[in-house]
Amino acid sequence: MRTTTSARRRAGVLLVAAALTASVAACDQDAINGEGGEAEGEPHVLVAGHQLAADTPFDLGLDEFARLVEEKTDGQVTVEVHPNAELGTETDMFQAMQSGTMDIAIVAPGSIAEFVPQVSILSMPFLVTSREQRDEIINGPIAEDLATSIEEASGVVPMTYFGGGIRQMFFTEPAESIDDINGRLFRVQPSEVLTDSFSAIGLEPTVVAYNELYNALQTGVVGGAENESVFIESQKFYEPASNILITNHEVTIRPVMIAASTLEELPEDLRAAVLEAADEAGAYERDLEATTDDEQLAGLAALDGVTVVEADTSGAFDMVQPVWEQYAAEWGMEDTLQQIIDLRD
Repeated sequence: MRTTTSARRRAGVLLVAAALTASVAACDQDAINGEGGEAEGEPHVLVAGHQLAADTPFDLGLDEFARLVEEKTDGQVTVEVHPNAELGTETDMFQAMQSGTMDIAIVAPGSIAEFVPQVSILSMPFLVTSREQRDEIINGPIAEDLATSIEEASGVVPMTYFGGGIRQMFFTEPAESIDDINGRLFRVQPSEVLTDSFSAIGLEPTVVAYNELYNALQTGVVGGAENESVFIESQKFYEPASNILITNHEVTIRPVMIAASTLEELPEDLRAAVLEAADEAGAYERDLEATTDDEQLAGLAALDGVTVVEADTSGAFDMVQPVWEQYAAEWGMEDTLQQIIDLRD
């Protein structure tokens, strides 16, 4: 089943790429081979970035992508991976892909929302609650339709999806239930959907850059935040915020994006190889992240001074659902929202 859905997704991206290159195809062969572009046979170097630490699943997933690209193109295409926000925040990298000054980046839906608001449906808190539900979304028509919307609105194309970590909340002060966190200042990504969703359960959301979050927790700018266990550990967020509340409020879906202009510049055979490598790297990273995330949560619970408490979130669905419905109606995505709800366990 996976081969069929993966092939369908690759075919969809190839159709987008074919549309992008229609004008080039109409030109003579000399123009295609390099007049005004890179000459045939000249190596293509793609710059890729993400904002998380080296050796985390995102980083290892892009490293695997780079390895596969070089293998599948016989070295005609190579990928330079830059971790730890070396190339800027996710918003910076997305804008760089739009302008054609960067090729590839992992960008959370919340960081794309400024440019393509409807993609936030992938990260609405308490909506995607299992990895099985996540797989149905990314391997089916929901992701295909969103990919088309993203490309049309921004000129950036999703190649595959990383993720699979399950996001939890963590706080500087003790917390044992949703009621306990009412009124606390809470870091969110720059997304109105996330702001309204977390407000609906009683938090006071505020936008803080990811690379500033540790200091914001340490200095009291915010009293809590949310992330997957692997990043709570790798960024040492448990040091200033040692109270972890198990809310399981999002199974992550993180698009790996490529600039449409980059696809346009690649010959058809190399383009197909890059997309195939992305699909395989996506499967690799999702498996790795799921395993790592589960292990890290157990590791955090074993740390001295760190408290991990499982919260009853049964009432959160009812609190947040009106927010989902409001935005889905605004985007004309009522049917998509219902499809995602229907995929819940």
